[in-house]
Amino acid sequence: MSQPFIAPGTIYLNRLSRFIDVVYALIFFHIMSQYLPHFEDMSWTERPYGLLSHVWHERTGRIIIGVGPSLLYWNQNNSIFKHLKSTNSIHAAFSLVQLFFVIVFVYFAIADPGLVTISSPALQAASLAIAGFISIALWKYAVKKGLIVDGMSEEDIKQVTRSNLMEPCAATINIGLAFIGPLVWTLAWFVLPVIFTWILKKRSK
Repeated sequence: MSQPFIAPGTIYLNRLSRFIDVVYALIFFHIMSQYLPHFEDMSWTERPYGLLSHVWHERTGRIIIGVGPSLLYWNQNNSIFKHLKSTNSIHAAFSLVQLFFVIVFVYFAIADPGLVTISSPALQAASLAIAGFISIALWKYAVKKGLIVDGMSEEDIKQVTRSNLMEPCAATINIGLAFIGPLVWTLAWFVLPVIFTWILKKRSK
């Protein structure tokens, strides 16, 4: 009995999607391993609240800031890839470029966990802004080249575009907020996504 034919582009899309998922899993693990206490660090045994002393440590906030945007971009990637039926060499290559800028964000987040310099938060936000806009450009490219699933209406396509604008727009504004101060920059990661989600919902009505 013959095997059903699967287009090469579909096979490459599945491989690309799995590769990206693995890289994001490594990103999450790396962030957690950098900020949580190491196994050989037993200083928590002498603290009043034991391991809970680490939970409320300032580094916990850095875990949230590091994992949070990475998780948003992983979700953005999934929300776009689920509407694709195929890929090509250009789409795959720039998908990896987009992933590279997420990794650059993680590098700057780990290099300066205390946000001592202005350049670190600014470059973190810039990396995520570039990654987000590359993702939007790739979606438009996929639509143009017929890489999306059949049956999507123009409104469905526009909705995917709008729903994925929140992350890069928030990151772009946060580039400027990095020069105001680390506290404002940190709080903006929690506030801006809520604001942009509200704006996009109003515009979609």
